[in-house]
Amino acid sequence: MANTKRPADPRSTEEILREMEELSKSIDQTLSEVSGPAESSHPASPSSAASAQHGKGGAFKSLLNFFVSVESEEGAPASGSVAGGETASATSSTNQSPSAAGPRVKDLVAGEEHPTFDVPDDAAGAAAGDLSRKAFEEIYMEAGVADSPCSVEELAKLLENPAISNQPMSVKIVAVNLTLSAKGVGVDVPVADAVRRDRALDAYQSMLAERARATEERNAELIQQLTKEAEEYLKRKQVEMETLRAETAEANRQSVDFAMRREAEEKRLADLISPFLEGRPSPVTVGNKASETKP
Repeated sequence: MANTKRPADPRSTEEILREMEELSKSIDQTLSEVSGPAESSHPASPSSAASAQHGKGGAFKSLLNFFVSVESEEGAPASGSVAGGETASATSSTNQSPSAAGPRVKDLVAGEEHPTFDVPDDAAGAAAGDLSRKAFEEIYMEAGVADSPCSVEELAKLLENPAISNQPMSVKIVAVNLTLSAKGVGVDVPVADAVRRDRALDAYQSMLAERARATEERNAELIQQLTKEAEEYLKRKQVEMETLRAETAEANRQSVDFAMRREAEEKRLADLISPFLEGRPSPVTVGNKASETKP
């Protein structure tokens, strides 16, 4: 497990990087003094070539050579390495397998419970709004991701520090490891923090997926029920419409049937009184509409 014990007087990242820069400059000066006489007598000597290469690489490259031994083609350590014992130790440490160097990434939080999120009910979900736009920091907080001695966000700030932002990744890794060591933590601390955050995001995604599944299942039943109710409603309304059409047809039939009976009766009445009219028009209308007979 990571050594999370902090120094008694922790220093800021800027102070640590500044000390690293001063250390690397000191190494540059020492190497230049050592290689100076050699250059005057042996211009093409390996030490002078190493010094020239060191000058091109900058301060942090000398710092990298200080902690990591670089073997030449003949097998001799290049300039910038420390004593043989320390060089062998540094080289051995860099060649260690992941299992020998420390716990595997997946084992960093193996003993911790996986975070879970409760699926909100309809009212809570509607009040929360768009759950897909929820801030990551809120998700981490609700998942119980505790404060870390060195979070992955602090690791990002270290990598983006202007002192090493333009350096190769190998130089950045050495600088960050040294900074974390000065803070009293190992690199597995921010890595574990990243794993915890990833687990929180996975748990939140699982909650949303479960919510979507439950919503689809519930709404499918409601849609089926509403479809059935709509079909029954349409059937009832169809029956009502057929009844109204039948009433209309019956009213028209009655009107036509009575018109035929009325005309026959009016003709009979007209025939009965016509002998007594002495040539005058019959006041009885035969076949006229009722509206036409109104005064």
